[in-house]
Amino acid sequence: MSQRVVQTDEVQELTHLLRVNLTEETVETETVPQDYRDRFIAGKGLGAALLLDELEPGTDPLSPENVLIFAFGPLTGFAPGTSRYGAITKSPLTGTYVDSYSGGHFPTMFRWALPSYLGMIVEGEADRPVYLDVSGEDVTIEDASHLWGMKTDETAREFDGKHTKTAAIGPAGENLVRYATITSDEGTHHAGRGGVGAVMGSKKLKAVVATADGPPESDIQDLRIKHTQRLGTDDEVSWARDGGTQLIPDWTQEIGALPTHNWTKGTVEDVDDLNFDAFSVGHQTTDSCYGCPVACGHVTDFSDVELEDAAFPDARVDWGPEYETIGMMGSNTDITDVTGITELAHRADTLGMDTITLGNVISFAMECVEEGLIDYDISWGDAHGAAQLIEDIAHREGEVGDLLAESTKRAADALDDDRAREAAVQVKGMELPAYEPRASFGMALAYATSDRGGCHQRAWPIGSDALGGDRDPFGTDGMAAAVIEDQNENALTFSMVACDFTAYNYERAAEWLNQLGYDVTAEALETVGERAWTMTRLFNAREGFARDEDELPDRFTEPLQAGGPADGNRITEADFATMLDDYYEQRGYTDDGRPTDALCSRLDIEDFAQAAN
Repeated sequence: MSQRVVQTDEVQELTHLLRVNLTEETVETETVPQDYRDRFIAGKGLGAALLLDELEPGTDPLSPENVLIFAFGPLTGFAPGTSRYGAITKSPLTGTYVDSYSGGHFPTMFRWALPSYLGMIVEGEADRPVYLDVSGEDVTIEDASHLWGMKTDETAREFDGKHTKTAAIGPAGENLVRYATITSDEGTHHAGRGGVGAVMGSKKLKAVVATADGPPESDIQDLRIKHTQRLGTDDEVSWARDGGTQLIPDWTQEIGALPTHNWTKGTVEDVDDLNFDAFSVGHQTTDSCYGCPVACGHVTDFSDVELEDAAFPDARVDWGPEYETIGMMGSNTDITDVTGITELAHRADTLGMDTITLGNVISFAMECVEEGLIDYDISWGDAHGAAQLIEDIAHREGEVGDLLAESTKRAADALDDDRAREAAVQVKGMELPAYEPRASFGMALAYATSDRGGCHQRAWPIGSDALGGDRDPFGTDGMAAAVIEDQNENALTFSMVACDFTAYNYERAAEWLNQLGYDVTAEALETVGERAWTMTRLFNAREGFARDEDELPDRFTEPLQAGGPADGNRITEADFATMLDDYYEQRGYTDDGRPTDALCSRLDIEDFAQAAN
């Protein structure tokens, strides 16, 4: 029996869950079982438990029977770096469990409005477009017909003010694009991966609007000051303060890990076209989520800058572009014009689509056009063609727009051509982020075993091998242990619903929770992280995912064109199988990738394991 987190009476008020049934137009309050709070705290782990309880196996993600959970953590709106919420559901992109996180000011307003609530379950389907008005205990379902068709920033401006913030979908979510996002504040923060916005759209829920005058009373001021000072001064997060993710293109270019030309190369001809300095000429100011001193967001505007041959001279984006957008919508499409990338980011943000998947979709389309598989006016490096394609996808305009709104995997299957399948670089149906795994074999294992499909936020072993540390990035030794360590710690971070940039490790999380009245050790929180990760594995196993789905795209078995240390690398079937076998053994999974009874017993989740069989 594993150690559980124990709460004292001081925090028993953090017990509630809002249930909104859009079919019946009802809003009710439920109590989260103490047993669930003891085992999972909140966020990721609690969301997995609720999905296993709520959904029948095989539920269609876009049906009224699916649920969309807005999950908050015990620190949301109180600690720096925790103005976050998680959108948790069954993914219409992959069919897996998905949790997608977003920041800004909306999470804080929601949590302040309902301070004793850990989350909200939305179920059913409205008979017309609606929005939820959350203002204190008064939560109402309102008509949103006048908002339907609006972009995310337009919707936010209908409501947003000092004390009111919004999470909304754009046209892509309304049109059930399978990688649509939920966007909070005025188009700046996104629950981006896995199609959570399409689930929201399938329920005809246009927005959630939260209003609060200020925080409830709490005795955490000293600890808040301590961690605000830490985040504002420590070297540990200095990279995020000094340049944010726009610093990363230089790093990945140096090691050959910058995806280029739809994952056939690992470097661009001139990284100075895409790096921090290239975007800094349009830099206006920095921005931050509520109460966070890191301020990692960049407001980029080229309208007052004279650039020769700029694709979109007036391009502007209010947060970014972030590295993943630069990599997937820039280098991977051969677009190296900073105004072009900025414009594509803006359109994706305001129409409501994940820039990681969308960048892959664009490069997939470019390759398929080159191969004669689809007919569309776009070519490599074509920012204007990409901008039009984004519009067509969001509105499912034309045969190509409708096809690509389904994802690269579904498009390749529909085209029924091996060239298209090779061009669709995805795991479990989710397109990969901007780290070339042939430059870090650990990333290959991280992608393959991620619970929501191809993802770098579940584990980032490239940071401890190719980008630092002494582990051989091109070997198999130690990769399983590194991936497992990252997955468990990130699962705890997401159960706390904290930002993964702000280094709330086990010790710091325990410090905060104990200040709030929990009785918990760092060791116990390690178990919470492992438990949460295993819960998502149980959900996916119940939905039919096994070893065959923990696989890599075929493209990575071919030599990489990178220059530098990764040039010529490929990941053989034997090397990958070695890493995966090691991972399963260390995890306590069967040869087919299912958590064993002994593991579930140790983690105190036998009840969920039995239900998942």
